[in-house]
This record gives sequence, structure tokens and C-alpha cells, in this order.
Amino acid sequence: MADPRSVELVGSLPPTVFIEALHLLSPAHFVVPYRELHHTLHGWGVLMDGVKTLEATFDKFTEDLLTIIQYRSEAGHLPQLAEYTHLLDCAQAMGNGPLVQALWAGMYSNGVTPDAACYNHYMSGLVWDHCYVGKEKYNTRIVPYSYKKRRMPDATPGHRGYGTAAYSTKGSVLDIFSQMSQSGLSGDVQTYINILLAAARVGDAKAAKNTLKAVWNVDVDAIMTKDNSMLPPITPYETWSGLYPNENLLFAVAHVFGTNNDMHAAMRTVDYIASSYDITISARVWSELLERTFTLSKQHKRRQAQDGRKGQVPRDMVREVFHILRTEYNVPATVQMYRFTTQTNKLDGDLEACKRDMREAYDILSQTRIRRREARDTVMKCLQPILDSMRPPANDHGEPISVDDQRQNDVKPDMSLFHCPLLAEAINTYDLLRLELYQQTYQLQRIAYSMIIAKKWNDVSLEAWEFQERPKLLEEWKDFLPERNSYEYTAEEGGTVEFLGKTTSNTRYMSQYGRVHARRVPDGPDLFHPVEPKVLDDRIFWKLLLAEYPQLDPSISPLNRIYTFQIHLSTKLNEKLEKFKTWVDYPDDHPLSQKNSPEVGIYGRIRALGLTQTPHKSVFWNDGNPWCS
Repeated sequence: MADPRSVELVGSLPPTVFIEALHLLSPAHFVVPYRELHHTLHGWGVLMDGVKTLEATFDKFTEDLLTIIQYRSEAGHLPQLAEYTHLLDCAQAMGNGPLVQALWAGMYSNGVTPDAACYNHYMSGLVWDHCYVGKEKYNTRIVPYSYKKRRMPDATPGHRGYGTAAYSTKGSVLDIFSQMSQSGLSGDVQTYINILLAAARVGDAKAAKNTLKAVWNVDVDAIMTKDNSMLPPITPYETWSGLYPNENLLFAVAHVFGTNNDMHAAMRTVDYIASSYDITISARVWSELLERTFTLSKQHKRRQAQDGRKGQVPRDMVREVFHILRTEYNVPATVQMYRFTTQTNKLDGDLEACKRDMREAYDILSQTRIRRREARDTVMKCLQPILDSMRPPANDHGEPISVDDQRQNDVKPDMSLFHCPLLAEAINTYDLLRLELYQQTYQLQRIAYSMIIAKKWNDVSLEAWEFQERPKLLEEWKDFLPERNSYEYTAEEGGTVEFLGKTTSNTRYMSQYGRVHARRVPDGPDLFHPVEPKVLDDRIFWKLLLAEYPQLDPSISPLNRIYTFQIHLSTKLNEKLEKFKTWVDYPDDHPLSQKNSPEVGIYGRIRALGLTQTPHKSVFWNDGNPWCS
């Protein structure tokens, strides 16, 4: 629909048909899956690996939506309530506060009266503003430092989006709720979820507790001090009621109290609401609980140590939550969950527990690889008619046509076959599985590297670790570790062991030979024997397909999603990265000195090297992308 050739078609569609078509561009399909997978990925690592960033995914989706609305408006059909509701839903799913504000202003300028769903999307867009991208997604926890940063009119990178104090998101959301009530509209469960989150964004846990008590008669303070049998009864709602609690409320409660440094209240309240209203605690809610528990179990240094004193929980709580979600609730573990447990066990010096968790995490990756291969086979089945149209079975003499003959005869594919919806759906499924496998490989690489650089463990002696266990880990996780690195040895006389291989910890592919990452069998009869066949990686598979069918254009949609999943860094970007290695010192009286510049350190170096520029039509001002474009 965003294709320029579709201008007349989009403008001529009847309103009901257009709305149905527009709803196919659903955030549940184009936003949420990528948002969830990118949650555990570091933006800089994704950029350096040549994978499409989450900001770029959001920008492309937003651009397509607004282009379609522009085509429609140019034909004389201004957006009405149905269009604005869908656009607001898409914007809030991306955490795009500026877009939500612009759409809301556009509604009033066009004389469109919002309904309850519009109000809910508007409030949601404000409380999740910039919470999914950049450094902001790491700074949702309420600590004095982040609160101070967010109360400034021009927030620095890492603290943009929702505000505090004079720029309080809570105040804005309550004003919207008041306007909604004055319009005669009643709030539903999503409305009060937004109010809960708005209170959490400014650290007002008391207001969040009051909301839970007023709407559902859930007394958090009583839950923390009394047995469930002595608590006042909850407010009864029919299951069809708009105020009946759901999974989103459980997630909001976990997020509200988790980000406000009260994991005990989060756990107890989620369990109480779920049992009282007979709601299943989903994997999404458990993942949030585990992540917040792990965050509050870490011991920080310097400024973070002072900020992190409130709400500190013992590391055993991380293992307890992980055990409960797997055994009592049968929630399948993820590689990210194992990253939390391995880091916790590493801090406790438990090498055997770390090795066990890493191997279980690898099993998850192996299963994902099987699903990706099945999805790739499905894509190939859908592509087969296109490939057959490019390469007829035989020539006039009954002999197969070679690649050279195909190039010479310039055999073109049947373009109409690319419009097959089965092909588009198969590529979409495969693309998501490919990203999921990349995410899991990324996590395992960091788990392995974190373990191998450990200096000591409590369950093995220093000599056993450095001369026995570490060499075994280097063999077992060879594909997930950089080939070029150095390791410090302190036992006996000590020293440094350097590996002078091809790849480093910043290299895109740890395994440079076009094969999948595989765990090796430790203590086996053969060195570096993989636990599963090291077959060709998919990036090599698709290169070979292009070599076999040279007339296949990889830029044609939807095939372009396969060939643009992971791209090589541009020469321009590589040159900037080389410059980035230099260091620039300024005297104290210089505007860019550490004394005078509010953004020192890495941002000062970026400015000094002339790498800052205005992002080109970007919905989000990324922490890395504007100067890396």
C-alpha cells in the first residue's frame, strides 16, 4: 500500500475496505515481535553486527503508515476515528511519544472526537515514551540519578522520553484521564494500567497502591503483612467486564514495583491478583519478574552503589524465582534467563552451576536452529515456482541449462509469483526466527566470554581453574569466544596467554568459516568435536542460491528481507570507527572540556571528532545511529 504505484488504488478504496486493509498493518505483527527480541540486545552490538536496529524497524513501519495516510488524504479522504485509533495504537506500541502527541493534535485539528481506546493509546504512548530503544530502555528503574536527569527540560541521551518533576508524565496522564472522564467515557483495565505506570515513572509507589485498592480493592501493604485469608475481599467483576484483570495488569504490577525497587511487593501482589481472579501468570510476566529481581540483586560500585542500596535483594532470590517459574508454572526458560542465572552463579563463584546453565542454554539455541531450518525449507518451497520460472528443466537437446547459459540467455523470473501471500508469510516467519537465533547466539557469546575471563571460583582451586577448567571451557565454547584475546594467569609464577586468531570480541562472526556455532564435546577422545554437525550457516546458503540463480534480484520484496538481515558495514562507517579510537584532550577553559561540557566522555569524543549530525527523518534520535549513518 505504501508503494507509489498504489496511490490511485489507496485513494479509491471504500472506507470500510481501506480500514480493513489498514488493520493488516498491525503492531502485533510488525512491532511487538521485534520489540521483544531486541529487548535483550544492545543497540551498539546490533549496529556493529550489521543487523537492522529496532529504531530502523520502527522508522520504516511509521514511514509506511504515514505514507498510506498521505495517499488517502490527497484523494480527499481525511483520517477519521478508525484511522486515528489504529495510528495511535501503532505509535504507543513503539513507545513513540512525539508521534502520539502529533496524532492527538491532528485529531482535534480535524474535528475528530476521540473514544476510550484513543485515550488509552495516548496515555500508553506517554508512559512508554522511548522505553524500548537506545540507552533509555536500561534506565526505567527509579533511582535519584535518573529522576534528576528526567526532570530537565532537555534530557541527555539515556534519559529522554517520559519526564519527572515539572515535566511529570504522571501529571500529563492524570490530566488526560480527567479529560476522558469529563467527556463521559469510562475507563477500563488498560486505563488504570496506564495510571499505574504513570505513577511508577515518577517513583510514586503510594499512588500506584491507591489505584490498585480503589479499582480492585487490592491492598498491597496488607498483602505484605497479613496472610491471604485475612485480607479484605477483592472487588468482584464479571469476566466480560472491562475492569476484569488480565495479563497486562499482572505485567504492569511487576514492572511498577520492580522499577520502584520493591521486588517482594511485586511478587506477592502479582501472585495475589492472579490467584484471586484466576489468571495464569504468563511467561512474559515471569520474565519481567526475573529481570527486575536480577537487577536488584547486583552489587554496584561508585554512584550506582548508592543508588542501588534501596530494594537490594539476595542473589538466592534470582535462583528461587527461576526455579519457581520452571517447576511450578512450567514456563519455558530462555537464553536470557540463563544469562541472569549464570551471572548470579558467577558472582557466587559456582563454576559447576554456570557450566550446567550454559549447556542448557545451548540446548535452547539448538532447538531454535532446528525451527529456523524448518522455516527456511518452507521459504524454499514457496520460492520453488519462482526458481523454476528462471531455469527451465532442459534445452532443445534435453540437457539441463547451466548457470553460464542462464546468464547468457538472461532468463528472468516471473514477477507475479513474488506477490504470493504464502511467500511473504513464510519469509516473515523465517525472518523472526533468524533474529531470535541471532539474539540467542549473541547472549551465549557474552555468557561464555564473561565466564572465561573470570579470575577465580569458589568450588575449584586457582590452579585447577587456570590449568584445567579454563582450557576445557576454551575448547567447549570455541565458536562462541573470540579467537584473538589474552587471558591473565596468576597461579604459580603467573603471566598472560595470548591467542592470535582472526576474530576479536567485537567481530561480527566468531566463526569465520561460514559454519554454525556449535558447542564442542569436553573431555572427548577428539579435540574440538562438535555436539552437532557444523552445517553451513544460512548467510552462506543464500549466497549460494544467488550464485546458482544469478538473475534472481535480491532487492525485490519480500526477498529483500532475507538478503538485508545482516549487511556489511560501509566504508564510511569503518573510517569513522577508526577515528573514534583516537582521544582528544581539551584544556579546562575550552567549551568541550570535561569541566565545562555537560556531555563528557564518549559524547565529548563524538563531538570533537565531528561525528554528530541531525538524524535524517528519524522518528527517534538514536544514541548511535545519527552519526553512524
